[in-house]
Amino acid sequence: MLLALILYIMLNRRFLRIKAFQALYSFSREEGGDASIFKKRMLSGLDKTYELYLFLLAFGPEFKNFLAQELETEKAKYIPSEQQIERFQMLIGNKAIAIIENNLPFAEALKKNKVAWSDHTDLLRQIWNELKGHDLIQNYYKAENHTINEDKNLLAGILEYVSADSELFEAFVEERYSNWEDDQVLVLTTLQKTLQMLKESSTRVLPDKHKDEEEDLKFVKNLFDLCVQNDKELMELIAAKTKNWDQDRIALVDLILMKMAICEVLYFPYVPLKVSINEYLELAKLYSTPNSHGFINGVLDKVQIDLRSNNRIQKLGRGLVD
Repeated sequence: MLLALILYIMLNRRFLRIKAFQALYSFSREEGGDASIFKKRMLSGLDKTYELYLFLLAFGPEFKNFLAQELETEKAKYIPSEQQIERFQMLIGNKAIAIIENNLPFAEALKKNKVAWSDHTDLLRQIWNELKGHDLIQNYYKAENHTINEDKNLLAGILEYVSADSELFEAFVEERYSNWEDDQVLVLTTLQKTLQMLKESSTRVLPDKHKDEEEDLKFVKNLFDLCVQNDKELMELIAAKTKNWDQDRIALVDLILMKMAICEVLYFPYVPLKVSINEYLELAKLYSTPNSHGFINGVLDKVQIDLRSNNRIQKLGRGLVD
């Protein structure tokens, strides 16, 4: 039960760190920029991530509605194909889509966040033309009755296909959500978890947006602000441990990740030191070069040893966990 709860937090601390990193990176590249503008964009980006998730989750019901129209078109033909009618009915009867479509909190979230698919029949028809010959669909036709797990797997497979392999769909989403490139990994991972946890008796479909929204927003705001306010000190701590390096040749990404890690070590008493360092080493794997992980780890290790010897690391509560 606890595991399910953990999996169902969408905007977790790692993602908040990523958004702060992206904002600090953009701010650092714009000489003389106004930090408050980048901070505002960062916070707005959190809402956009959730909107993108809702938009993609709504693809299933939207696709079902399109197939229902295609079914009526087939039935209206002078000589309709009984096989095609049966296949459309099979797809339209997908249990996973029905659970999502009939979930009241999902409908309310779409309305609250002003997320809507307007008339995109042409797009859906082109996607259907890409999909209908795919093994995913053809194998689904072979079974007469489908379990909820088979229906979940079909929807998950369709979402994976359109997100990863359909250039048409990707261009469509990018046009509407500028955060697609930055957020697609988190959003698609959350979608897969959403589908995995669906049951025919499910009353809950959506993940919690935050574990504790007030605390999360405080964390990400403070992380951004303290990195900006203490930039000189953070840079000096890094420079002291990279004297054999040409400072101009250290990648900006690496500098920002190290500054953020040291900032957490110094100014976030309730976050364990190992958690902070490990989180930014993981981000280095995502955003920097293959060699950066070792370099950043070495620098941070030296910095934290000095900070400890000078009694500058003060941890409280859960931050005391070593």
